[in-house]
Amino acid sequence: MSEPHVDQANFPRVDRFLESEVVAHALTFAFERGLIDRLDRQATVPADPLAAGLRLDRARFDCLAGLLVGGGIVEEPGPGLLALTPAFRAVLPYRDLIAAKLGFAAAAAEDLRRCFPAFIADLPAFMAASRTFELFRYDRCFEVTPDNLAATRRWVSYTTCLTRYEAGPCLERIDLAGHRRLLDLGGNSGEFAAQACRRATGLSATVFDLPVVCALGRENLSGRPEAARVRFQPGDMRRDPLPEGHDLVTFKSVLHDWPPEEACALLARAAQALAPGGRLVVYERTPVPLRDRPAGYVQAADLVFQPFFREAGLYTEILRAQGFPEIAVDRIRLETPFHLIVARKPGGES
Repeated sequence: MSEPHVDQANFPRVDRFLESEVVAHALTFAFERGLIDRLDRQATVPADPLAAGLRLDRARFDCLAGLLVGGGIVEEPGPGLLALTPAFRAVLPYRDLIAAKLGFAAAAAEDLRRCFPAFIADLPAFMAASRTFELFRYDRCFEVTPDNLAATRRWVSYTTCLTRYEAGPCLERIDLAGHRRLLDLGGNSGEFAAQACRRATGLSATVFDLPVVCALGRENLSGRPEAARVRFQPGDMRRDPLPEGHDLVTFKSVLHDWPPEEACALLARAAQALAPGGRLVVYERTPVPLRDRPAGYVQAADLVFQPFFREAGLYTEILRAQGFPEIAVDRIRLETPFHLIVARKPGGES
């Protein structure tokens, strides 16, 4: 799939349709049974043939339709008629993002439902018991085997889908034309690097990540025009030598995975590998603003990681300690808030 052109202004706001758990279940059912596709093909559809096609009696169909109407997904333009609302029809082209969020929210919400006391009072126990953290098994990313590829693909597909839409609002704020070689550390499936290369035709990229992730990344970029300019280098960025000679080094949704001391070490290693005069970029979610409004069903996907999201201050302090004199911090509000840190290394011509 080629990446869409997404910036902050046209970022697909799909979360509003996923705030209620029961509406999210109804939407999942409607997708799986073809109801959404049927409504997408026609402006309005009579309810009776829809119910018959789903093999639902009218009472059960009215329950489903009522949930979708209440959730702003479907409207009733006339007696016995159903149609997609204009608002939902506008986000339906981003069905991959909706599906990814529905799937991950289901796992995260179940973890919170089963283990909420541990989530609050015993985080290691919550992590040990949760399906969410079992999914992100980095220990299965070193040896390329069919089982490890299958297990890793489950979370790489999810993070790739998020990056497909989250990359644009970051990249539009970076002067990519002023750079020639990008090193994306923990670059996952290469989605972020590929989008950077699409925006800057003179840019080439190296994605440094674990071997199984790199194998899936080559698969992800297969057939895309930017694939020829994105090289995957397998390795462990915490221990293995980092490629040098790059004038732009990026971390996209990576550093929160590691405790502060390891995040500090990773930034120090990245700073050393970065060419003089180059720029180091950190693009990370900030803590979810829980006091602004009640957290909905879809927010479970971020809430399980809330203990690990950080404000920009920790990263800027580390970069100043590494001798970066110019550090800019921007806040980008998508469905969840991000901070974008861009720091220039002394030396060079830029």
